[in-house]
Amino acid sequence: MNRLQPRRTKLLAINFGGIGDEVLFLPTLETIRARHRDWHITLLLEPRSKSIAQVTTLLDATITFDIKQRPLSAAGLLELLGLLKEGGYDLVLSSGSSPLVSLLLFLSGIPIRVGYDSGWLARTLLTNPIRLNRNQYAADMYHDLVSGLNIHERAKPPAITAAAETRAAMSELLSTLGVDTTYSASPNQQSQQSASAKRCPRKKLILVHPGTSRLAIEKGIIKTWSTDSWADLISRLCERDDLQPILAGGPDDREIITDLEQRTAGTRLVSVAGKTKNLSDLGGIISLCDLMICVDSAPMHLAVALRTPIVALFGPTDEHKLLPPDQRFCALRGQPLSSLSLPRQPQSPAFSPAQPGEKGVLIQPDTVFQSAMDLLHSTSARENSPESRL
Repeated sequence: MNRLQPRRTKLLAINFGGIGDEVLFLPTLETIRARHRDWHITLLLEPRSKSIAQVTTLLDATITFDIKQRPLSAAGLLELLGLLKEGGYDLVLSSGSSPLVSLLLFLSGIPIRVGYDSGWLARTLLTNPIRLNRNQYAADMYHDLVSGLNIHERAKPPAITAAAETRAAMSELLSTLGVDTTYSASPNQQSQQSASAKRCPRKKLILVHPGTSRLAIEKGIIKTWSTDSWADLISRLCERDDLQPILAGGPDDREIITDLEQRTAGTRLVSVAGKTKNLSDLGGIISLCDLMICVDSAPMHLAVALRTPIVALFGPTDEHKLLPPDQRFCALRGQPLSSLSLPRQPQSPAFSPAQPGEKGVLIQPDTVFQSAMDLLHSTSARENSPESRL
């Protein structure tokens, strides 16, 4: 006679934002999953970010709602409330800080409601309001919410492991483009290198990802770097025989990718733009590379979670809130440009001149190139140190 299986506790986690926000939310989910392995965890997120489920095993289900729809009508709010009610959830944990969030969670009828203390309404309507501290790494800010579930542990950095089959598929893709990925930079494969391979190392794979989200651009958050600067950097990378630059980008980056492919035609640059079909593929490519150069973007957060060293270009955003303190992650801060206000002269050696009307982050390609070389050298030194082999 079959015994009835006990009902699993159902948690709804809500985290609206882009892919980068979902990566930053992973430590929160990981801590909850480690403490409550039998819970059924559902993540409510925006449609644009649902592919996060491709790179994590922490979730049992995902549901989507377009919180960015404008205007967010009464019908939209009722639809969202319906999603909260129909799941039969025992607990809800939300990263939203608006007072409206507290009201929606209360109206959902979910018994345990965890969210940020955004004022008297949150303290009244949430069962477990948590102090919001924005002055820290964003993943740690999200992780503070687990204290509302009576979990008091330090956050770990975001972590993703590229699936073996995805790495193999992306390695095969690069091989068809003439790129040797026999010995990956992945720590899991470092120990598998033969002595002969170490004596004759392959080229270091440098992933160049120039893109940022279209939403950031629409909101006027200019985090891009000029096409001239990217082309200059790629040219410098191609001059090094021990480096193999690889260009990547998504659908939103089509214009700059096409421009860079045309400008660098005839060089050793290899482009995988348009050849990676989803977030999992991009993660596989990143995991195979020794270093990535990018702007503050979702791919940056993905690289952090994969522990791939990065040189990231920052303009208006605060790198201390978006990168964990780790020697593998180098942030370069430049001056954001706008077509309305352009400096007549560079203000520091890191700044490069701008053309009238140009938007983006103002950093010299020399500075970015040298930072990449320094990071490659220091990363290799740490990997080959006696301590790393203990």
